[in-house]
Amino acid sequence: MALTSLVFAVFCTITVAIYFIVPKKIQWVVVLISSVIFLFYNNLTVGTIVQALIVLLSSYFCGRLIYKYKENPKKSKAFLILGILLILGQLIYLKYTNLFLATVNHVCNLFNMDYQFQFVQRNSLIGISYYSLIMIGYLVDIFRGSTRAQDNIFKCALFMTYFPILSSGPFIRYEDRKEELYGEHKFSYESMCGGLVRILWGLFKILVISQRIGMFVDTVWADLNTYRAIFAVAAILFFPLQLYTNFSGSIDIIMGISEIMGIKLPENFTVPFASRTITEFWRNWHITLGAWLRDYIFYPLQKSDVIQKLNKKCKKVFGKKVGKKIPLYISMFIMWVAIGVWHGGAYTYIIGSGLLQFLFIFLEDILGPISKKINNKIGIHTEVFSYRLYQTIRTYLLFSFSMIFFRAPSVSSAINAIKSCLMLNNIGTLLNRSNLSSLLGNIGLDMKDFIILAGAIFILFIVEKLVLKGNVRKKLFEQNIIFKWTVVYALIFAIIIFGCYGAGYNPANFIYRQV
Repeated sequence: MALTSLVFAVFCTITVAIYFIVPKKIQWVVVLISSVIFLFYNNLTVGTIVQALIVLLSSYFCGRLIYKYKENPKKSKAFLILGILLILGQLIYLKYTNLFLATVNHVCNLFNMDYQFQFVQRNSLIGISYYSLIMIGYLVDIFRGSTRAQDNIFKCALFMTYFPILSSGPFIRYEDRKEELYGEHKFSYESMCGGLVRILWGLFKILVISQRIGMFVDTVWADLNTYRAIFAVAAILFFPLQLYTNFSGSIDIIMGISEIMGIKLPENFTVPFASRTITEFWRNWHITLGAWLRDYIFYPLQKSDVIQKLNKKCKKVFGKKVGKKIPLYISMFIMWVAIGVWHGGAYTYIIGSGLLQFLFIFLEDILGPISKKINNKIGIHTEVFSYRLYQTIRTYLLFSFSMIFFRAPSVSSAINAIKSCLMLNNIGTLLNRSNLSSLLGNIGLDMKDFIILAGAIFILFIVEKLVLKGNVRKKLFEQNIIFKWTVVYALIFAIIIFGCYGAGYNPANFIYRQV
């Protein structure tokens, strides 16, 4: 049930209507039933039911036992470890078995061994990567004493399966959301209008921008031997924008639905392409994932006995300034590998979303002071528009390069894409008028599409600039009625008229859904 499909729109309309009709005390039951329907809509089997029950029962019973034995740290910790192993074990089994087998096969090839393991088919539920980590966070929070265990297993199930977040997040925390998930909510006209406008903006980003860019990017990636040089470079540079408008647009739809029901979710993006460094970029991109990994992986690693002992040894050997950095980088490396693994069971994700991001941040930290000294020495002003623009473009280019691996089906394909960008020896032939016309014709976008795309990206740029200055929707609703509804209807008609619904359009093709 894709977020941009008519089925999902009808599903949400029915859910919201029933939600506000039933007695307020059982509103959460309506959301739970809808969440279960959404979870199993495309994949209802005995196996998928067992998958969901393993996570739910592990979270519920281990959570209660952790809380019950909170005065007995050893028992409480034992149940925490048990719960995490059950949840994480299933996630690894379902999503990363083939990655392990591919690694073993590669090792066998290196040693000229004939035996090869066959890949296995695993049917996992939508959102398994999200709800697994959410429930691990729930157990850790109970162990830390920052929340108490939920006594009602059905309310625990709602927290785990809240349907808007299953396909793309954001990550939520039990203590922050329990009052809104289980609370009583009155219908609010303001919330409905605000939520619908946000949904429309999400649809605009996906259908008008992301899908249109996707037609070009997919065509080029499907035939990099033909679409090389500037075409390959353009596809690589366009892909982050495609990914962003697809992902953030989905988040807008999710946030809008939740807002209508009175359930507030944490923001997941804050204009990431305005970032001046990769470090800043990841503070503004998939914010809730970063916060989860920092709180449940990075900080615990930093406080662990192993890292603390290593910290002391490194300070003795390398001095305080350098010594304290080494354990920090080790913890960062582990966290970024975890981010890469979470994004998908392939080395392309580990490299693109993990290792390269760590490398960029590591180099920023190492080279930052040197760059600052050089700038001061030669008199470069770093707080002027030109330098900020340079930093923003540099950050975008670095992220675009890393996303080559994210987009590629294999590491060899990623390397081939990089090579295609460098094939400049016959660029004149490539740009011959007849050849160029033929290539552009096969892309599926004509001049009108490029004009629409340019206009839509310009609108996106303006809105993103306004977001940096405050709440855009709030400012919109403060305007006079003519201007306000002109903007809303313009958005509606832009989606209807300029949205991509052609043969290449697949409403289920949400890029991040594969994780």
